Amino acid sequence: MQATRHRYGDVLFLSIRKTEKLSIKIQKGKCDLEFLRLCIIYRLTPSFIKIKLWKKKTETSTQYKNFQFYCIKQEYTRRHKEIIKYQKELEILISHLKNNLQQTDFQQLQQFLHEKTKKVKVLTIEIHERKLQKLNKGPIGQNYETLKHKIIHNYSSYNLLPEEERLLCRGWDFCIENKISNFIDFKTDIEINTTKLEQHCHPSVFKNICRKIYNYSDKLITSIKKKNIRNISDEEFIALKKLKNNQDIIISKADKGNAIVILDKKDYIEKIHEILKLKQFITSHESSLIRKEKAMNAYLSSLKKEKLIEKALFYQLHSTSSSLAVLYGQPKIHKLNYPLRPIISSVGAYNYELSKYLSNIIKNNRPTKSMSYIKDSFEFVKEIKNITNSNYQTMVSFDIENLYTNIPVHEAIEETLDILFKKEKNKGATIIPFNRTQFKKLLEFAVCEVPFRFLNKTYIQQDGVAMGSPLAPILADIFISKLELKLNKFSINKPLIWKRYVDDVFCIFHNSQKISKFLISINKWHKNIKFTLQNEEDDEIAFLDVLIIRDKTNNKYTTTLYKKPTNTNLYMLYESNQSRQYKIGLIRTLVIRILLICSTISHQETELNTLKTTLIHNGYPMHLIKRGIREANCIVNKMNNKKELTQQPPTKKKIYFILPYYGNESLILTQKIKKICKNFIPTCHVQIGFRKTFSLKSIFLPIQKGHDETKKTKKLVYKLKCNNCENC
Repeated sequence: MQATRHRYGDVLFLSIRKTEKLSIKIQKGKCDLEFLRLCIIYRLTPSFIKIKLWKKKTETSTQYKNFQFYCIKQEYTRRHKEIIKYQKELEILISHLKNNLQQTDFQQLQQFLHEKTKKVKVLTIEIHERKLQKLNKGPIGQNYETLKHKIIHNYSSYNLLPEEERLLCRGWDFCIENKISNFIDFKTDIEINTTKLEQHCHPSVFKNICRKIYNYSDKLITSIKKKNIRNISDEEFIALKKLKNNQDIIISKADKGNAIVILDKKDYIEKIHEILKLKQFITSHESSLIRKEKAMNAYLSSLKKEKLIEKALFYQLHSTSSSLAVLYGQPKIHKLNYPLRPIISSVGAYNYELSKYLSNIIKNNRPTKSMSYIKDSFEFVKEIKNITNSNYQTMVSFDIENLYTNIPVHEAIEETLDILFKKEKNKGATIIPFNRTQFKKLLEFAVCEVPFRFLNKTYIQQDGVAMGSPLAPILADIFISKLELKLNKFSINKPLIWKRYVDDVFCIFHNSQKISKFLISINKWHKNIKFTLQNEEDDEIAFLDVLIIRDKTNNKYTTTLYKKPTNTNLYMLYESNQSRQYKIGLIRTLVIRILLICSTISHQETELNTLKTTLIHNGYPMHLIKRGIREANCIVNKMNNKKELTQQPPTKKKIYFILPYYGNESLILTQKIKKICKNFIPTCHVQIGFRKTFSLKSIFLPIQKGHDETKKTKKLVYKLKCNNCENC
């Protein structure tokens, strides 16, 4: 330092010292901001905010807590402004020193400042972590170091920075708290939901309701404009922008689990092209979309003329300037060379609404159960509990390889039609307004030779059903259910139990039966369908999320939770910008799952302890975990005590709103909306759900899908019809 002072003089030396102090002050300020940010997210009250009151009872009041929360926010805003001011001063000083110092001296100064601020950062973070843990009465925030190796799989040539890793470790569905980016979309959401009230009140009342809701929504917009606190750090937000703008990598969700995979874009494209070389896919032209859209619309028009569909339904199914379905892939990280699972997203495609409509018709008119029907894991566990004589039985599971892409679509359509148009109708079946020929034609429009795009090239899937179509699961299930009828022809090797969920089958055989011969037989059912076998190991086998264990002592089966190797132990993070009620609901759901699937108390206790640790690693405070467990226990006790819960007829008409979630401001708006509706329409009860906004999925999935160039050529004008207007 003395040498520097001697070489450059006192004035420049003082500038260097000031630069050092400012750098340390800024670094400490950033750490303080992070501390305050976490206090705001977790609703913690630092000691400097606490005020001694005359009446101690006041400390528990909502008004006092809200005042404390307001003070923390104000402190955050003040310090944030200070840091910006200091950063501007530092930039001027750095620029001045750069011009007056030799290059080597300036580089040494930068290195010195970096090391100095790094030490300050480490020490300050340690102090803040201790304070936060004390305030929270336990660990706080996501345990990033524990989870990152399971969550992030970087197969690309790009080296992630620590802040980029930290961001991606939050998961695909993590929602970032941010300002409203598009006010028009938000106001449109408000208007669409408000129109649901129109038919339940007088026009003059409806006008008053609209006016009040619009006023409150404007206040929400104003308050969100001023929002400057995010649920991620500034470094992570910068990292997000950098990853978003990186054109050389693809960030994708893994096929199984909540892991995130980073691939080189070149590698990703090559893997997709390998999939497109399969016999199911052929290249096509953009005109195929226009041709198919026109053909479908023409057929719908003919059905409308025949009065088989109403005008409202016609406009619902009718397609105008639709987008091409898009192919993308999810890496299978549990397999060698991480092959991709192809998914064709048909949202916005010409036949998407038609597919949804037909899917509902099929669901309402097919038999409720097939011979192998399993609704979910809970129903499976109930059936397993009743099986005895386990010591003389063998458990196996079968998996159908690439079910959706191998379904012969025309055969599946015919089998579906056989079910829907058989002479004996099922009880509770709805009336189908079409005959067999007409329904077949509609199904063909929905699933046959549907065009899709990849990298602005158009392809057609000749056979199989696209994973992503609303009709895919039900057509696949009907086709496999038909094949399963061949089990009745087995006389020797027929399994004692055959239970299937989509493409996974659980079987129990007698020890004397030959399973290998059975596998050969079922693989002859259809040339497209291939079963693979998984034998039990050490008296255990996994099926879905259930681990079935042979209890040799009692000669029966016990069950507990099974976690796949791809499991990341990542759930909705507590810091994610989603409603608190959803987070409590998540805990309840996970606990109920444990209590219903684990058949012994020891298994339940083990899994509950594991769940507590996992939730703590996901940032959940202990008091919230305990609350969720209590509520879940109450629900399960009610389920066990009452086989059939008597539901009272609803006294009020329920109206459902779906709004985007922007934080506490959204909760305030929902309270206002409910109050307005309660005052003006007492016969109705408004229930409000929230839609996720600004999640990592919403940022990276559109990049993975690629930009649709055909949208530029669509000159679409929307016509909005006015009520009570003669000109429309």
